[in-house]
Amino acid sequence: MAGLKRFKYTDKDHQAIVEDCITRIKEVYGASYWNDFEEDNSGRMLIEAFAYIADLLLFYLDRQANETYLPTATERQNIINMCKLIGYTPKSAQPSQVSITVSLDKVHGLDVILPALSVLETSDGLTFETQSEAVIYAGQLFVEVEAVEGETLEEIVGMSDGEAWQEFYLPRSGIIEILDATIDNHTWEVVESLADQSENAEVFTAEIDAWKRAEVFFGNGKTGKIPPEGEKISVRYRIGGGIAGNVAPNTITTIRDIAKDSAGNKVSVRVTNQDYASGEADPESIESIKLWAPRFFETQNRCVTQQDYETFATNFNGICKAKAVVHERSGEANVIRLYVLTYGAESNTVTTPNQTLKDNLLGYLNKYKMLTDRLEIDDGSISAVDFSGSVRISEGFKIDSVLLKIREALADFMNIDTRDMGELLRISDVYALIDNIEGVEFVEMITPTQTITPNDNELLTLGSVTFYGSYR
Repeated sequence: MAGLKRFKYTDKDHQAIVEDCITRIKEVYGASYWNDFEEDNSGRMLIEAFAYIADLLLFYLDRQANETYLPTATERQNIINMCKLIGYTPKSAQPSQVSITVSLDKVHGLDVILPALSVLETSDGLTFETQSEAVIYAGQLFVEVEAVEGETLEEIVGMSDGEAWQEFYLPRSGIIEILDATIDNHTWEVVESLADQSENAEVFTAEIDAWKRAEVFFGNGKTGKIPPEGEKISVRYRIGGGIAGNVAPNTITTIRDIAKDSAGNKVSVRVTNQDYASGEADPESIESIKLWAPRFFETQNRCVTQQDYETFATNFNGICKAKAVVHERSGEANVIRLYVLTYGAESNTVTTPNQTLKDNLLGYLNKYKMLTDRLEIDDGSISAVDFSGSVRISEGFKIDSVLLKIREALADFMNIDTRDMGELLRISDVYALIDNIEGVEFVEMITPTQTITPNDNELLTLGSVTFYGSYR
């Protein structure tokens, strides 16, 4: 499967169809009946028109064949549908996380309380929400609280008809997570599957499609409770996500909500972020899905091997790269050090995660690890590789155009979605990449000049690209 190439079962283009039609006419009717196949002939016009339609239909047949296999599919929704079959959920846009300092100008005599889910903003209008209640106790000046980029919304999606397997669409796009539902004043939880749920379990499943639209599904009374007939169904969800949320320190400074003291009086507070927000990312790329979906299936929902840890970590919201290294083996426990990186503020960049994200990852992995494993989360390292050299350009090709193709090829070659931590950068691969670009006669590299072997926890990324072209 990994080496599967694009299908072309029909292997016919427009000209081949025209030639086949002419050959068939000669075979059936004979050369004496119809022997004028020049392009200005009205009969040739009919053949050309038929060939156009046939070529178009064959093109779509080729595309449909490609879309039935994960390695060759290109449509995001088709890829999402195939991932459902193996239990892999491609990551939607991820919100960043950051620690917020809530402070007073002077000491207050009573406890000052900022409610959970209070909305904070940057000067650009980007929203964050506090994840818990922030309490500045009497006599203190500040408190730290965790915040997540995005906003929580709630809306009524429909009314139950009492039937099994009810489905409801959420009308807006930009959804990154479904939180829960409220039916008849009861909170229903979202679960991964209804298959193992009891008949009275107040649960449902949710799916987010390629366009960030969501659909929720309820049970049949045997696997998951049926919502009572006539009851309104209200769904709570979050919007946001994308690399814009990885904001710089001291940029989250506005608060929409009101803090009050324990007596109910309004109190003025200030907010700011001392650190970079991190963990935010755009939806998982198609290349990343194709790489990680088969690996995730191999884990079978448990962490045993080093690759299992890397797969689970990479599938965790906010983590883009992970490398597991057995740091120590003993009769009592295996110490596994997991090096991780998160997405940077700009496209195709990475950075080290903040402590909140690492703590959340550790809690997640502890549910799947072996009892004899002890897990440590540490920062990965990033090394930019500069590429430079001289290129001889073939006559008839523009130097600037060829050099642009080289930069684009190297950017694709060093894409962080397809490059692993600790992966070698072979100089022979670089030469082969550039030599295969149309218009390049040969290349002489200045940097790098040899294969680069990074450390296990090191990710090689694209640095500067400087090439000089000439015709001789």
